[in-house]
Amino acid sequence: MDPRNLPGSLKVAILMQSLDKAASQKIISGLNDNERKLIHSHLNQLGPVAPVLVEKVAREFAQKIQQARSRRSGNGGSAGAATKQADDPQNPAGGSRLKAVLSLAPDQLFDLIKDEHPQTIAIVLVHLETAVASDILAKMADELKTEVAMRIAGLDKVSAGMVAEINCVFEEILKNKDTAVTRLTGGVERLAEILNQSDEHSSQLILGAIEEGTPELAAQIKQMMFVFEDLVLVDDRGFQKVLRKVETGELATALKAASEEVKDKVFRNMSARAAEMLQEEMANMGPVRMKDVSDAQQKITAIIQEMDSKGELIIGGRRGEEFVA
Repeated sequence: MDPRNLPGSLKVAILMQSLDKAASQKIISGLNDNERKLIHSHLNQLGPVAPVLVEKVAREFAQKIQQARSRRSGNGGSAGAATKQADDPQNPAGGSRLKAVLSLAPDQLFDLIKDEHPQTIAIVLVHLETAVASDILAKMADELKTEVAMRIAGLDKVSAGMVAEINCVFEEILKNKDTAVTRLTGGVERLAEILNQSDEHSSQLILGAIEEGTPELAAQIKQMMFVFEDLVLVDDRGFQKVLRKVETGELATALKAASEEVKDKVFRNMSARAAEMLQEEMANMGPVRMKDVSDAQQKITAIIQEMDSKGELIIGGRRGEEFVA
């Protein structure tokens, strides 16, 4: 939907619904009584709004704010130039970095955002280092964890305008902290990365809730949470059990596009005779379609994930865990 076809009052309501209480009150304070009644009427009737529409509305507001600032500062400039500046993630003047929160400790940041709108929390989390985002997600109430996780999965690129709006609110609270490296993408891959390092309870609860409502999305997340190249992280004893469940032909196909590190992991955990047979199979099978390779790799990763859920193997380097022999 093109937000340009929506009445201005409805666009304000959409923007307010996506913002936290402090930012919403700031908008309301600038309206007269009739405008407030109209906005409240929209909010009472407004159901869930698609993230893509929220982003378009926020982008439009950000562009207008930037144009107004340019006129006040006497810079002039075209609307196109203002838009480009607002949307450029590398341009600090566009306000696209969450300067106000990135330097905070996880506990401080959790206290700051725990009562915010789930969409705001999701945008903040995708800008953080994965370990920090996982830690904060684990601290949230179970219902909020799932809501935030779903919104992270639905994010792709966050508009600079929306990030700027969020940053302004936090800057008022924290008085502008130094910036750090940011990530401007969410989506399924980012959520999988966060869940990989989350505690077991949080990741299972979130995946279970997503699987109940959207099984296809849950399967996509699970697939990204452990990729074929990650099998080098599996403990040798557990990996030997995995190999006993995989046919030689399927393993040979999966290894066709594997790294030398993965191949070494496989051969090290096989008998000399079995390794020789596998190498012969790979040499004799000739070219293989990439889809067949991908399918074979996914079958093996599915076996590893199933064994991991049953505690039949150990995957090192996840959730910050360390193991001793």
